[in-house]
Amino acid sequence: MVLTDVITVVSLLSLGGIIGLAGFRRLFRLDRLRWEYIRQNACRWHRWQVTEGGTSLICALCGKRSRRLNPPPEFPPEMM
Repeated sequence: MVLTDVITVVSLLSLGGIIGLAGFRRLFRLDRLRWEYIRQNACRWHRWQVTEGGTSLICALCGKRSRRLNPPPEFPPEMM
């Protein structure tokens, strides 16, 4: 009887810990996303740089990502 009570209490405590940890991780993630959104909206003059693949742009000041409007060239301009 005592053993089942101990097992039940330990199981409930571990389940509560897992649920609490997941909740805190979600809150921290949402807070990080909120601060990133505030930082990107505060950046008035973006300094855009092309990413490695050449398909998108990233601001060097705030880290905001944007898709590239003009497609990357098929060959470098030096080869023209």
